[in-house]
Amino acid sequence: MDYRKLCTELRRRPQLYGLDGSYHDYCVFLLGVDAGNEGGLLTGFTESLVPRVGTGANLTWTSLVLYLAFPGRTAGWRGEAAGEGRQAAVDLLFALLDEFLEKRSAPGGTAAIFDEYLTWRRAQPWYHG
Repeated sequence: MDYRKLCTELRRRPQLYGLDGSYHDYCVFLLGVDAGNEGGLLTGFTESLVPRVGTGANLTWTSLVLYLAFPGRTAGWRGEAAGEGRQAAVDLLFALLDEFLEKRSAPGGTAAIFDEYLTWRRAQPWYHG
């Protein structure tokens, strides 16, 4: 399945997929596609975001995207993504997904994503590997 094409179409015409264009609906849809494809869509997405955020190895990708969309905030992300920040959250989600899917499709891309994540993790003061 061409996930980049799916994301482009999903972003362009959410109503065709029964979505209202909200961050929440997009996330639920993407999680469903991922589950229906045995993790084939989002494998490594969380790990690609954690080094960029610089924290959050214990968070889901849905929270990490909001962390990046609303820097400096430690709470209220979900409310912001449903309100005035809706467009910013959705735009960032699709930009990050496209970047991730492009990187992952390169030869050795998935391994590179996990290597970067593990390098970041090993550099943390709390890591005891």
